Parts: sequence; structure tokens; C-alpha cells
Amino acid sequence: MTVKFNSEFNFVTYFNESVAFLSQHSWIFEQSNTKFVQNGTLDRIPAEWSADLESASNDEFNKIPLGYLNENWSHSFRQFLQSCFGLYVNYELFSGSKETRATLKGVGPKKMHEISNLTALIKDVCSQDEILLDFGSGLGYLSQNLNQKHDFKVLGIEGDEYRVQTSIQRQQQLFPNSTSKVKFVQHFIETDSFELIQQTAVAKLGNSIDQNYTIIGLHSCADLSITAIKMFLTHKPVTKLVIMPCCYHKLKPENEECTSFSNIPLSDQLRDAIAQFPNFLGRPFLRLGCQQTSARWANLTEHEHETHGKAMFERSLLEAILSEGETVTVNKANRNSRDVLERLTVQREGQDWSWSDEHREKLEIWMEKYPQGSELAAYLTCLQTCLQSLCENLILLDRMCYLKAKSSKRDLTIRTDLIKLSNDHLSPRCFVIVAEKNTNQ
Repeated sequence: MTVKFNSEFNFVTYFNESVAFLSQHSWIFEQSNTKFVQNGTLDRIPAEWSADLESASNDEFNKIPLGYLNENWSHSFRQFLQSCFGLYVNYELFSGSKETRATLKGVGPKKMHEISNLTALIKDVCSQDEILLDFGSGLGYLSQNLNQKHDFKVLGIEGDEYRVQTSIQRQQQLFPNSTSKVKFVQHFIETDSFELIQQTAVAKLGNSIDQNYTIIGLHSCADLSITAIKMFLTHKPVTKLVIMPCCYHKLKPENEECTSFSNIPLSDQLRDAIAQFPNFLGRPFLRLGCQQTSARWANLTEHEHETHGKAMFERSLLEAILSEGETVTVNKANRNSRDVLERLTVQREGQDWSWSDEHREKLEIWMEKYPQGSELAAYLTCLQTCLQSLCENLILLDRMCYLKAKSSKRDLTIRTDLIKLSNDHLSPRCFVIVAEKNTNQ
């Protein structure tokens, strides 16, 4: 049984229930996956859960995060899965483009899927008399595609000067006829940037000062999508928002421990729900929110699960044997070795060192403690994949709740939606925040 996201969605109820569930099972994700050995995470997997997962066929193993239950599994594992599945959310699906890889030169199928579908969605939401502000325009793929397909005027805004220059060069080589309607500028976007952006649009694109704007974005990493939301709410000329958030783990932290962040929770409703439980909104939670989806997990072979579990366990093993000040890097010369200590190198103060006898003794102790460590790591990954969409739901629905609450306080009538682009197997970046003001107020 899943929850459907719509205009009647009850944020308070969902936040209270999902926060309670995630808090209870935060041991699954609260530690970095490089530290789960030394922090005893594997010991917290209930023995009956491990037995159930060991008994599962590869097909069953793949389908668990998709909602599969085996009636022969233990009561506690089935209860965990049923509670988890009950918090899954169904979103409106958008599949408006049939473009292929060949549509844009040098663009792979994953990025082409994102560009073409977001282009089609923007075409459905926007009109040609609006100026599109492409936040984090990168190499200009989305901006150029919008102009090439639908003749939009676009101002691409990118913080990286090299990417801006590359966008301009690419435009001159491949799209010389677009230079009057597509412009690229270097600027680090802040919440108070709109006046400067507006002046730049007028100067570069020749539009009038009272022009309406739509903020768009394909790679709205970390805090950028929140900046876009706040700019949409506070500036009247910004009438629409079509933005695709990503890289939640790069949100700016408020402390060195990365256990508190400026932009989560945003809404009072999630803040109130979180206040009732120990805080679990650390970087591992945010990282899990943007990791592979259950759709991508569902097609892995048994060998791929084994390989991933082994690599995950070995990397965490090495983290457990390091002394203070030591780090691990890949030994490129021996990356295919069967010996984990030959594949990776220990470093101190940026210099490579040899593994010591003390390192090897510690490694042997940990391996004796976890003879089935690779399998347990694979089981932990399965549990994390079950929780991935719940973590992402909390992050995104917090932003939608904030949008709704803040617009109400500002006496703005807005239409909002959280749309899922189809095929999250191809790309985990598949959610789009859409908002539109009623300009007749």
C-alpha cells in the first residue's frame, strides 16, 4: 500500500510516520559505508533477517526494494518491509520525449534521457514569451536543446568559468544561429542574485525590464534548488519554477560533524517531526537519498551483487584497520590483484606507505569476526535500497511543504507539483519540482 502525492497530500501525517520509522531503523544508514565494520553495523542486522535474505533467490533479492514479500520469511522482517512499503509514495509520471542518444552529439543515453524529458516538460509548462533562467547550466546542453527544439530564449547561469567558455565555444561551433537567443554567463547564484540576473537578461537578450521569468535547472546540486525556490517565492517576475534537484549530500553543513544543515529541514512541519527523535539527518542519510534507486537495483545479477558486497566489505575492513591520520587510495598498478592490501595503498600526510604487520594483524581479526562479511554487506545494501526512496521523499517533500507554507504566508496562489520523469532505471535523477504563480492576482 503506497501513498499518492497530490494537492491533498497530508505532509504532517507523512512526516510523523516516516520520521518515526526512519529513526527506528537509522542504524541501517546513519554511518558512512566505509565505516560500517568498525561501527558494528553488521552486528545490528537481526539474525532472522540475514537468514531470510540468504534464503532468497536472486530474483527475490532484486524485487525486495520493489515491494516483494515472501510469506515464509520471519515476522520481524516482513513487518519491517510492510512498514517501509507503506511509506512509499506514488508520483505523477511524465514521459513526453522519444529522443534518442543521437539527438545531441557526444551525449550519452543517461544525460540524453534527462535533457530530452526535462525539455519536453518545460515546453508543457512554459511559453515562448518567457525568459528561461537555466540555473547551473553546465556545458549548455539543456539551454541549447530548449532553443533548438522550441525556440526559447535562455540565459544560462553557471558558476564555473571554464564551463561557461566551453558552452560559448560549443554554441559557436554547433548552434551559431542561437547566439541572439541563448546567452551564457558566469555567476555564483545566491538568494539575493535576482536583480543582477534580471539586469543581465535585459542586457544580453534585449527583453524588457517587466519580463516574466521561469527558473529551470537540470543539475540543481545541493543548495541551488533551495535558492531557486526562495527566489521564486520572493520575486514577482519569477512566475514559474521547473527544477531538478540532485546531490543532496552536498548541502552546506552548519557544523564540522555534518550533522546539521542549513536547508534541511526547511519546513516547520518536518522540523517539528524531527524534534521528537534523535537527529538522523546527517550526510549518510542525504547520500542515501541520491543513491541508486530500486529500479536500478532490480536488474543486478547474482555475480554483480557478490562483487559489490565484496568490494563494500573490503573497503570498510581497511577503514577499520587504519590508524589516526591514515587514509586509503587505489593502487593503480595492482588494482586487479586478489589481495585487498595490494589493490589499495595506505597514505600518511599524502605519502604512500607499506602496510605494516599491525595492519595485517588487525585485518585478520576483523576477517575472523566476519567470515560472511561480503554477504552481510550485500544484505545491508539491500536494506539501504529499501530505504532510499523514503530518504529522498523526506528531502523533496520537505521542499514542497515549504513552498506551500511560504506561498500561503505571502498570500501567493501557486500551483505546485512534484513530477517523476520516467525510467529511473536509466537515471536516478528523475524528480522535478514544478511551481507556477497565479499571475492574475
